[in-house]
Amino acid sequence: MKKFRILILGKSNVGKSSLVNYLKDNHTALVSNKLHSTRVSIVHDYNYNNTNIELIDTPGASIENTNLLSQAMKSHATKHIIDSDLIILLTQPQKKYNYEMKILDQINECNKKYLLCVNKIDLDTTEKFKNKLLDDLDIDYYLAISVKNSIGIDDLLSRIAKYINSDNSIKKNHINTNNEKITIQELIRESIFNKTNEEVPYESAVCIRKTGIKNNSYVVSADIIVSKNNHKKIIIGKNGDMIKNIGILSREKIEAFINKKVHLSLFVVVRENWKNDTDLLKELGYID
Repeated sequence: MKKFRILILGKSNVGKSSLVNYLKDNHTALVSNKLHSTRVSIVHDYNYNNTNIELIDTPGASIENTNLLSQAMKSHATKHIIDSDLIILLTQPQKKYNYEMKILDQINECNKKYLLCVNKIDLDTTEKFKNKLLDDLDIDYYLAISVKNSIGIDDLLSRIAKYINSDNSIKKNHINTNNEKITIQELIRESIFNKTNEEVPYESAVCIRKTGIKNNSYVVSADIIVSKNNHKKIIIGKNGDMIKNIGILSREKIEAFINKKVHLSLFVVVRENWKNDTDLLKELGYID
């Protein structure tokens, strides 16, 4: 089967993970309304027209922070450009497109094929931002889509198919797609976002300590890492109610992902300044 690698780039919250989930029809990518939800590039297998497509979901790289975690996220979002066969640059109706201009420059420097897609097009019914986009990026065409309302997806797939059919190279040394541990880690983080809302910053992290099979169940033990004691209290909640609810939701997500019964144990750990802890970031998979 032919292989084809598609890299999805874009700022935080433009819908990269939602697009991956839509195409795969399977919830494997973290989706949240908080900035910089995805922290590590994750490869998702997707079969289309007898082609094994590797969809690479990247972190939003529009990051101003200068800690080690932020630098790692930027690296994850850019290091795959050279090895990709096609890049989907995803954006949305907005006032400025400075970020997209910089990414396009980088794509063009690497002489890579790309599709510019504007997601959430249903929010721009008057085409208020259309001319702004065309002028800022000096382009005359883009794909208008809405993942939420299934608008323009067939057109996007048709364009992808054309690139696949015109690409005759044999792909070697593709990224290892065994992302089960990282995906489980991200699903637990998403559950934290879902349950705590604005109470806990998205700076928390999840570290998978152990996985295995016991009594026909998939056993997962994980640490929820926070930087402050008051964050730990929020995640645990009164009488342990919050951590219980996070665990229930996480287990449901993981069971849907691996299609097995899951026994999940969660522990909350305080690690001050964890975003600059090289060893921990390596363990989390955020840096090599």
